[in-house]
Amino acid sequence: MRSNTLLRALQPLRSSLIRSTTTTSAAAPSLSPISAPFYRSIATTSPRLNEQQQEQQQQEEQQSQPQPTRAEPPSLRKYPYTSKIGTVTTVGRMDRTVRVSHRHNVWDSYIGKNYPKETTFLVSDPQDSLREGDVIEFSSGYPKGRTVHHVVDRIIAPFGSPIEDRPPVLTREERDARREAKRAAKWERRQARRSENGEEGPAQEHVGRIRRLVLERTE
Repeated sequence: MRSNTLLRALQPLRSSLIRSTTTTSAAAPSLSPISAPFYRSIATTSPRLNEQQQEQQQQEEQQSQPQPTRAEPPSLRKYPYTSKIGTVTTVGRMDRTVRVSHRHNVWDSYIGKNYPKETTFLVSDPQDSLREGDVIEFSSGYPKGRTVHHVVDRIIAPFGSPIEDRPPVLTREERDARREAKRAAKWERRQARRSENGEEGPAQEHVGRIRRLVLERTE
């Protein structure tokens, strides 16, 4: 065979080898930028994971340690309330407490319609500012006694003497402020009594059974 034919026969083989080498050389550097950050990410995230684990362990240790009792009086409980309108029927028979008649409608499932009903409530009057015949707005909330669970909010229509000649009705904010002052004074007396008896540290707040169960479930 001639030399020219041999060269022509070898030319496709050379081109294929060149292409294969070029493709492999081009693909090789493409792997390096992908693999390098992968190893870097593992190397950089592992210490961060260790730090997070250490922080979680520290937080668990702090929670497991017994917390010191509070030196401040505990916060007052917030009671839900609903407002009603009624007429004062009896005044002066109880100390800072009046009897109020509230008219409303009640649904009767047997009859299948509403019918009027009159309910009597014992309402607390801290300032003795109510008179018999006044139309007032009162609300439920903080219980004042075993049978008194309502307090007067405002006088809608006074009867007899005008409102200016009576003691002002306390607002909800003023009543809460009085409760807080009373609770703080009681706390100070308790702390003084503990110091006289030689007891160290603040007194622990009494937690009832229902409240203890609620706190355990919410924690």
